[in-house]
Amino acid sequence: MSWKSFVTACLAALVALGATAAQKEVTLAVVFTSDVHAHVLPYDEVRQRPARGSLAQVATFVRELREKNPMTVVLDGGDAIQGTPLSHYVLTGQLGNGSDPTVTAMNLVGYDAAVLGNHEFNYGLAPLRRALSQSRFPWLAANLGQAKEAQLPVQPWVILQRGPVRVGVVGVTNPHVPYWDPPEHWQPLAFLDPLAAAEQAIRKLRPQVDLLIVVAHTGFERDLESGERNGSDEENFAWRLAQLPGVDILLTGHTHRNIPPRKLGHTWVAQPGRWAELVTYFEVQLRKEHGAYRVAAIQGRNVPTGEMSPDPRVLEALEPLARQVKAELDRPLGRLAVPLRVGGVPVEDDPGLDLIHQVQLWATGAQLSLAAPVASSQVEFPPGPLTPRLAHALYVYPNSLVVVQVSGEQLRAILEHAVRGWQGVRCGGDAPLQLVREEGLPTYNYDTLEGASYLVDPTAPVGARVRGLKVGGKPVQPNDTFSLVVNSYRAAGGGDYPFLRQAPRVKVVDKQVVDLLVAYFAKVGTLQPEASENWFFAPRLILAPQARR
Repeated sequence: MSWKSFVTACLAALVALGATAAQKEVTLAVVFTSDVHAHVLPYDEVRQRPARGSLAQVATFVRELREKNPMTVVLDGGDAIQGTPLSHYVLTGQLGNGSDPTVTAMNLVGYDAAVLGNHEFNYGLAPLRRALSQSRFPWLAANLGQAKEAQLPVQPWVILQRGPVRVGVVGVTNPHVPYWDPPEHWQPLAFLDPLAAAEQAIRKLRPQVDLLIVVAHTGFERDLESGERNGSDEENFAWRLAQLPGVDILLTGHTHRNIPPRKLGHTWVAQPGRWAELVTYFEVQLRKEHGAYRVAAIQGRNVPTGEMSPDPRVLEALEPLARQVKAELDRPLGRLAVPLRVGGVPVEDDPGLDLIHQVQLWATGAQLSLAAPVASSQVEFPPGPLTPRLAHALYVYPNSLVVVQVSGEQLRAILEHAVRGWQGVRCGGDAPLQLVREEGLPTYNYDTLEGASYLVDPTAPVGARVRGLKVGGKPVQPNDTFSLVVNSYRAAGGGDYPFLRQAPRVKVVDKQVVDLLVAYFAKVGTLQPEASENWFFAPRLILAPQARR
């Protein structure tokens, strides 16, 4: 069934009720997006192909829905304003007039409320203040302290009136921001216990509303089928939120999962993936009993947006900025001499990842470089003109660089942490050996090291996989000292890498890596990326008894 048929079928009964019955029974529509990451237009300028969703298409969905049912609530779960070249050039002040393109689109969609995600803080408080002040809807975060001191217009909850129904929406942001962003991006804010803050807000709000929705920028720390822990309890706490009494619907994000509406205990839960490729859609039927409206039934689904027509209002509003961004991405910097494939997990030393290492070392003068693949998806670049588009394909996150001092012992521990996600090898018949990867560990946590040489044995126990670690051809000794460049996410504690958060800082380069890549391309003119082949997978192999004869 198409989304239009689904919506029409759900609303048909309401139309047939008549005026008298409608006062006793009403149907509320709830639309939810999360992790849009500034995908506001239906075209991917980095990959130069149509996108699989956008806020322009969400705007069409919402407009047509509101024409059928004015009792519609539209919410967002955060990580909205960061993620594309369009947002990057505006948030860094390089292009545009200061108006945030994502908020411009969200205003046209007609959002009723949004929650702060962790990526809202990537560019610091000044750009965030501008985006929030431009918004024609409230931003929520019940567990954010010191918001007034930071001059952020953020509130814990909002009550929305839809006909005779009062809808309460509590917002919860991710408290792990101090472990992902440098202090200058979020101080003097305080990130409080999300469960305690949510429980307190729910307790205050529940008596005032007919329907209570919690919107949280977090994922599930347990498998939804088995209930088993998945090891992400610190940043993910949606399972525990769903257990709190008084919550009718819990809308989640952060982990970019497609979780269609379903019941978890007494609470309906959902998550709509990423990049506005899906919207979560709920129909909530409320019945008046003893003078108050109570939830009688809930149903819903996740609706793909890719085949929807974009709203011309959004296209028109952002077209001048989109033209500027395209011109910047097309700006000639030099020539790419060889084909380059970007993205994926590095199962061998990779030219694209080594290019990031090369730029990190060039920009800082450090001895060693630690970096992970941070492309949003895989892209092939043929030989030809070298433009900023390649930089944005290579590096999607707005990180700066930090040089820290580490000992040889610490360097080994850091590298062991980087290779912890490999879980041995699989072999069968005549097929080549296959590396087994830990399920759920993000690609951006598989770091490699440049400036050193080493082997990785994925069959060895965790913590004992790195062999032959050398710098300058000499084995690394525990008391050796090195300067190591990492991105700001790692330096703040992202990925739970040991020692990096506390390591002495030697140098900070307060310029984003994507902009450093562009500067490097312009400097070298002709780019010929190649792998330095300074590390290899080298599992210990033992001859089978029959092969020894």
